[in-house]
Amino acid sequence: MPAIWKEAVRKIAKTSPNVNPYAVATASLQKAGDLKPGTREATKKGELRGKHSEEWRHAHPARDGGRQRAKRMLKDYE
Repeated sequence: MPAIWKEAVRKIAKTSPNVNPYAVATASLQKAGDLKPGTREATKKGELRGKHSEEWRHAHPARDGGRQRAKRMLKDYE
């Protein structure tokens, strides 16, 4: 299974216990173009987004551009 799909299922299951996380994750990722229609196979876009999952961002904090930009912006206002 694609990493982006696994991450989505985990987050949905954690936040919404009354829904089927597998179906919701599959439908939303297919709609966004991260999974091929009718399958759980990742598209090229989905593969790239899966590589930058939450686990990857925690393992490589210096490469997380948003967090670094936020730190630089805070320094500008000090």
